[in-house]
Amino acid sequence: MLIAPNVLLGKDLMEMKKKRWWALAIFVVLLVVWTSNSTKAKPDDATGPNLMSYFNDKPLLTQLYRDGNGETLALVNLEGIIVDSPANSSYLSTTYNHKLLLKQLESAFSREDIKGIILQINSPGGGVYESDEIYNRISELKAQYKKPVVVYMGQEAASGGYYVSVAADKIYANRNTLTGSIGVILRTYNYQQLADKIGVKDVTFKSGAQKDLLNPMRPINDEEQAIMQGLVDESYGYFVDVVAEGRHMDRDQVMQLADGRIYTGTQAKKLGLIDEVGYLEQAIAGAAQLANTTNPKVLLFKNPGPDFLSWLGSMKAPALDLLGLKQEMEQQMAPTLMYIAN
Repeated sequence: MLIAPNVLLGKDLMEMKKKRWWALAIFVVLLVVWTSNSTKAKPDDATGPNLMSYFNDKPLLTQLYRDGNGETLALVNLEGIIVDSPANSSYLSTTYNHKLLLKQLESAFSREDIKGIILQINSPGGGVYESDEIYNRISELKAQYKKPVVVYMGQEAASGGYYVSVAADKIYANRNTLTGSIGVILRTYNYQQLADKIGVKDVTFKSGAQKDLLNPMRPINDEEQAIMQGLVDESYGYFVDVVAEGRHMDRDQVMQLADGRIYTGTQAKKLGLIDEVGYLEQAIAGAAQLANTTNPKVLLFKNPGPDFLSWLGSMKAPALDLLGLKQEMEQQMAPTLMYIAN
């Protein structure tokens, strides 16, 4: 009896699909077992699984961006929302890595062969804490190593992105860059009316009047309003101060520009918020001039992209919370002060 070739082909495909599903099932089982064991290991257990430590300690990646016979300059990229995501967050970032950026800046400043730094920023801003940390770290490294820093703004360098920029010795931007957005925002949600409609009641035991500050299950009161506005005003004051210092402007002059609006690169140049309108090549030339060199070699600090294995290793297997949704929701619901453009 002859069997048609297409029948044999169909059987082969079925066998291949079965093998793939078995392979996937085995992988999932091994992953669950590994993560279960890793959560039981003690922090100082040197023999236990340490995937996270492996990825955090891996060497920085660099490549030659432009060859030249002059001194070496470093090109560091800050791209994405400036937020330090927890190691066990379900958010798999494809762009910004806060700890990596700080390590790259530290390396660029401390290396003897690198004589200047270009920080290329494409960001709408982010957390108040993280933006301030980068600004202060750049300021400290400049003072310690006496190396010039130039910022080149890409498509967007607003709010926290601009906050970081004013630590530089010189700021370049494209004429179409969106920048500025000097201000602070804090958002929260109140779903008391929705809860009332579906019959959900809040039961809270607290040690003090403001321990459940901004409880979304009840209306915000005047005291809470004053407390939160005080936090926003304080962070706003820091923003105005760093712009006034970094741009050598009068504080009252900055206040007139700092109503949260965004500016184009051309507008920002006229207002004194940046130094030059141009392209990355002009920023490199400006950094070379400040470093007293010509035709510089430019070394790019590469961002490796999403760390998928590290993300998998952070999952909580015993709870079978493979997406970390519960923790992610709690983090997202917490009100956070942000230097971010809207």
